[in-house]
Amino acid sequence: MSDVLIVGAGPTGLTLACDLARRGVTCRIVEAAEGPSTASRAKTIQPRALEIADDLGIIDRVLQLGAINVPTRRYDRQRVISETVEVAVGTATPGVPYPPVWLSQPQLESVLRDRLAELGGQVEWGSAVSDLRQDADSVTATVRTAAGQREIRARYLVGCDGGRSMVRQRMGAVLHGTSYADHRWYLGDVYIKDLDRHCQHLWASPEHGILSLFPLPSTDIWQFQASVPADEQESGTPTLELFRRIFAERAGLPDVELQDAGWRSLYQINACLVDRYRVGRVFVAGDAAHIHSPAGGQGMNTGIQDAYNLGWKLAAVLGGADAALLDTYERERRPVAQAVLDDSTSRMHAMMRAFGDGDGSTALRGLTDDFTTGLTIAYPDSPLTTRSDGLQAGDRAPDAPCRDASTGRELRLFDLLRGPHWTLLSFGRGRGTAAWDAPVPLRAYRMTDDPTATGPDTVIDTDGQAHRIYDMREDGLVLIRPDGYIAMRAAAHEGEAAVRHATALAARPSRSR
Repeated sequence: MSDVLIVGAGPTGLTLACDLARRGVTCRIVEAAEGPSTASRAKTIQPRALEIADDLGIIDRVLQLGAINVPTRRYDRQRVISETVEVAVGTATPGVPYPPVWLSQPQLESVLRDRLAELGGQVEWGSAVSDLRQDADSVTATVRTAAGQREIRARYLVGCDGGRSMVRQRMGAVLHGTSYADHRWYLGDVYIKDLDRHCQHLWASPEHGILSLFPLPSTDIWQFQASVPADEQESGTPTLELFRRIFAERAGLPDVELQDAGWRSLYQINACLVDRYRVGRVFVAGDAAHIHSPAGGQGMNTGIQDAYNLGWKLAAVLGGADAALLDTYERERRPVAQAVLDDSTSRMHAMMRAFGDGDGSTALRGLTDDFTTGLTIAYPDSPLTTRSDGLQAGDRAPDAPCRDASTGRELRLFDLLRGPHWTLLSFGRGRGTAAWDAPVPLRAYRMTDDPTATGPDTVIDTDGQAHRIYDMREDGLVLIRPDGYIAMRAAAHEGEAAVRHATALAARPSRSR
């Protein structure tokens, strides 16, 4: 019997599989498709998801394959109106190391599969879950393959199997929301010769609607996106001939020809949220739990964060922590999904109004801001958050430059956080917690702004950035969860008792048991 069965090998399922595998959890990941998808459904990786990629050990490959700040060239038919960077603008800062990156979903999935293989896991292709049942100790999934039907038993099951999730249906959860029949899009992947690949090409007019051709980084493929007029009765999979007709009508560049790249789709925008994320030992994550408007590029990123939130909690409970820890998954993530739904839907309506008025620049600028980055997501009301004097427990833990006092090596705070452990930063003159019998896997560091400080696990705060970013004016403790959120801020004298209180729900069984 496996510890966890993951259903669905998209970005959400693969993120969860990698996170569990690096924590030593035995998991299996099954996928109904016979092989990897080539469809570029999503292409924006937001800063918070990139920080997760950093922690999972894939950030270098993502940055190598992706692109930052792709310009948008706007047209009126054949005439170029402007060329500016209007979408996914971002600049690295001491606290935020990664701006948004353009990278197609198939390429991100490939990077995640490679990482999973390094950790000893693999996707079981052509394995469709048709039913499941659970008892007090386990979940049993019925899986259909080309060789026949079999059963897989696991202690927990997570449905990451998309908007039509079989897991969601079988667990008895229900999606509630709205379909926007007047907001439909043609999507597809095409090959194009003789078109500049350094920028996105965009046509928008009240008469014809929107047409976008986006060059997918590290490929020779373009993503084709076109709004469907409200009075158009097209249904089913669009044809290449239709894409060519739309291009001729809206763009009219005579020397540019579209060729098929294997994927075309008619997409209707829906905004839906599941009524519950968990039933017993079964969970849903990603599109199985929430379906968003693509405005703001938040859908895939929200699913990745779901997986990152759930992974360490499953591992902790499998290691003996209180099972109530798993209840915090829905309590923390469902409000985030609701906020993303509200935000992406409002952006969609604002974008369509602006494009309808012929104001493409305003529409594009409105697609992204601090919220879409994922960096403002916080869990202030979670049972895992211990507040102290109204400080920012529950917020994302920012990055900052620093230096190893023993070796002189330049570091970032993210280097200390990277991995499956909790992290304790002791600001000021304290000596850390090396002698503590920590109730959770914990790495503790003394953070000082004294450039002459020495000693093991002592980190020098370069230019005082960490003290400023974390607002540490006096000696104190900052406890950071395995998923990079601040669990506790406390005075230095509160020490071990404060840490034990903050980690009580995730604590391992005591040695006396």
